[in-house]
Amino acid sequence: MDKRTIRRVVIALIAVSAAIYILQIAIFHDERTTAFYLLQDLAFMPVTIAIATLVVGEIINEREKKERLEKTRMLTSSFFTGIGAYLLKEILRMTDTDAFLTEVVRSGAYQSGTEKEILNQLQNAKLNVHIDEEGYTKIRQLIRGNQTNILVIASNPLVIEHECFTEMLWGVFHLMDEFRLRGTWEELSERDVDHFNEDFEKVLRLLLMNWVGDVRYLKETYPDFYAAAATKIE
Repeated sequence: MDKRTIRRVVIALIAVSAAIYILQIAIFHDERTTAFYLLQDLAFMPVTIAIATLVVGEIINEREKKERLEKTRMLTSSFFTGIGAYLLKEILRMTDTDAFLTEVVRSGAYQSGTEKEILNQLQNAKLNVHIDEEGYTKIRQLIRGNQTNILVIASNPLVIEHECFTEMLWGVFHLMDEFRLRGTWEELSERDVDHFNEDFEKVLRLLLMNWVGDVRYLKETYPDFYAAAATKIE
């Protein structure tokens, strides 16, 4: 409904309520009792607004947000089965890995903890990336060759609701800018290499954190699709 229609409905409801109160006084001739219950109803209105508008409204908003996040899962899945899988694989090749990281990549680490616990571990894990010419060149070509696809995913308004995934995309965009600025492997200084190690570590951490959520979604919703996608990482 537009604003004018809503205004008319509100005025009509108030008029109906007033008419009912007038009719009650006309029939029972008891203005005091009518005034008492009117004030009692008015006193209860703030409580009704607090419960209906604030509490129930917050629950509905959280549910709608959860539904919107679920809708972005196919976007994250398409990212991982495309550029994300190869990007993760190549950065991991240049990273000091342990049993924990291996389990996260292969299965989402659900055997050893809940999703929240795994994300906390990833947030605090020490990731040591040591880029080399092969990895740098492959990742540079991969990201620069998929700029359009990444921009299409980032332009979807639903992605903004997925903060962790959005942060990861910003990390990839930053790599695009760095590749454009610093050029090929032969043009890098020792300081540039150290800087890229830090950038790759940040992107790897965010890739792994998003991968954990994506694993849960694929396992629960599309188990066959997950089995095929997992082979991309192995």
